[in-house]
Amino acid sequence: MSSFITKVRAMDRQKIESLFTSTAYLITNGLLFVNLFLLVRGLGNDGRGAVAAAYGNTVVLGWAFQIGVPAAAVYFAKDIDHRRIAMSSWAMTFLGAIPIALLMIPFYLWQVGGDSFTEGGDSLVTWYFAFIALQLFNGPFLSGIFWLRGVGNLVRFNALLALPNVLVTLGYLVLFISGNMTIDNALTSTFAATAIGWVVGLTATKSWPGAGFSREVFTMVRSYSLRAWVGNLSFFVSLRIDQLLLVAVVPLEELGVYAIAAAISTLSSPIARGVAQTVIPFVRQATTDDERIWRIKSAFRQVGAVSLLSVAAIAATAWFIIPFVLGDDAAAAVPLLLILLPGAWATDITQVLNTGLSQFDKPQEASKGQVAAAIATAVGLALLIRPYGVTGAAITTSISYWVGALVSYYYWRRLQRQVASGEVTGHTEKLDAQELV
Repeated sequence: MSSFITKVRAMDRQKIESLFTSTAYLITNGLLFVNLFLLVRGLGNDGRGAVAAAYGNTVVLGWAFQIGVPAAAVYFAKDIDHRRIAMSSWAMTFLGAIPIALLMIPFYLWQVGGDSFTEGGDSLVTWYFAFIALQLFNGPFLSGIFWLRGVGNLVRFNALLALPNVLVTLGYLVLFISGNMTIDNALTSTFAATAIGWVVGLTATKSWPGAGFSREVFTMVRSYSLRAWVGNLSFFVSLRIDQLLLVAVVPLEELGVYAIAAAISTLSSPIARGVAQTVIPFVRQATTDDERIWRIKSAFRQVGAVSLLSVAAIAATAWFIIPFVLGDDAAAAVPLLLILLPGAWATDITQVLNTGLSQFDKPQEASKGQVAAAIATAVGLALLIRPYGVTGAAITTSISYWVGALVSYYYWRRLQRQVASGEVTGHTEKLDAQELV
């Protein structure tokens, strides 16, 4: 009885922290919608498409350049000093991210030869490569931030994570009010705000390169990161590869309309992210595997219910809200949004399932579901994107989310059986300073 009461009290704390973090994510995501409004109203669908091509396009590349180190920072936060993880993240940047960026040069050239960049001109191409260079430092920034999440420092985690988006929104607001909203000005503001936010984050978490490198920690971080990276990258590729390919296939106006639908379809995602991130320290601090499983299942039910309500509300109001807020031209995004919403629910619950797998040192199992989703996305886009354009991309994306969810659920069920039989445990040991050489 006392054990049950302890769990209930702890669960109350988990729910409070979930609410806090989800609210912070919702506010941050709300800023993205403010940005969407300012860009569409200030630049039209063409201008929104240009910003998506030069900046939004490179966000996926930033996920590739992380090499999974932020996931490792969360996992090892309870056991390893943040300086050693920070130095491992910089090592992964120089040994992994930069070589990967160089290997992807043919892909960059293929993109800039497509319809969107041809229409946007040389300036858009220049900004595209500038953002690629900036994204190389995404991993060290997020590693420092997510280490805070791993040790339960909610306020600093959410504040520093949100800062770049806050600065971007302030920049757009100044440009919009002053009547200086142009594509070049919007991209300049975005670049400066992101860079400033990352500099502040690196400074506040003391994550700049320096002392603290440990070969043993680097080996551990690299092993976990690479296993997590395949899944993280596959997840974000399945989330955004449609837009990556559309850049080279459709004109800027269609790209802008699709970007509107894709952005609104993620409205429930902050809730899932907040709950998934909040459950991590509670799972890591739990004393038994039964409690770890219980916490993850509770988070899964919470996300499933709230996400379903959110998706239903968006679907019911989209035909009225989108034209009212963004203008009649944005109404073309509504049919695409309705196609994307079922997949949005699937990807929300997948985030919790993958968190559970990763916290039992099974990031590779989480990766398999996301690889399956990425493969489904690639096949679907190959078949549908040319004949059906943005509609084919929306259908493919929604289906791929379900593929990822079903595969992840299969591995989650298998993990529960392994835990019950004693084959798997989520217990880890804190490393002493003298062991880290």
